[in-house]
Amino acid sequence: MKKILAVLMVSALLVGLLSACGSDKKVTYQFLDETLGVESYAIGFRVGEEELAKTVSGAVKALVLNGTYDEIGKKYPEIADYLCLSADDIDDSDIPEEGSGDPGYTFKHGFDLDYPPYSYLQDDGSVGGFDVELCQAVCEYLGWGYKSVPFNWDAKDLELNAGSCDCIWSGFTKEGREDDYTWGITYSNNTQGILVASNSGITKLSDLEGKVVGVQTATSAYEMLEDSRADLAETFSDLKVYETYTIAYNDLKAGAIDAIAIDMTAGSYLVASDAD
Repeated sequence: MKKILAVLMVSALLVGLLSACGSDKKVTYQFLDETLGVESYAIGFRVGEEELAKTVSGAVKALVLNGTYDEIGKKYPEIADYLCLSADDIDDSDIPEEGSGDPGYTFKHGFDLDYPPYSYLQDDGSVGGFDVELCQAVCEYLGWGYKSVPFNWDAKDLELNAGSCDCIWSGFTKEGREDDYTWGITYSNNTQGILVASNSGITKLSDLEGKVVGVQTATSAYEMLEDSRADLAETFSDLKVYETYTIAYNDLKAGAIDAIAIDMTAGSYLVASDAD
């Protein structure tokens, strides 16, 4: 009799555990409807590099006209809705001829080593991302060599000013930096938002009061929370600054922070990649 009771008790426990597991819903992540702001991404060169900026921008326009720009965009669906260049709007008067670049010149592409889907280092050490592929296509069009120069984002100005790279091309926001660089073509628009877990109970910006919010250092979102949206940041219990958004996203999943201030393309990419 005792054995029968023991078996029944174990069976009931297993059923209860299975029921509990079956009732759990996978946590998903989403952006709040309210955003922090809208920005534009462009290619930043050292001040005075007008001719180089013009050549690279002209090559980008050529890639828009021949369809390469859109073809690369299709590989990164999170970006597709933010691409702002159209063949109908291109002035072809300043487009360099294909293969007209110096074949002995190597263009050094500076970018954030962990900013998908724009630029990132892959597990095998190779580079990827929309900006990386577009820059490589520019070099191929002009007949230049290509060299990747990945760096931590907060070192971007040191790398550029030291001559380690020829440009900063990595989801680089132009607004607020207009006089700090010679700017090439604006190729993408973006929106800064707040990423949260679907079960967090956070549905609007005011719900962030008393919460821990993560952000990547030296990004537009960080600068917004330090400047134009400082009033919002003052309501947080803490603004936790990370070296990369990948680390911040892992902390969000672990429950170490309540939200992330991040651009929607990068945030959407992280969520989509995690679901694969």
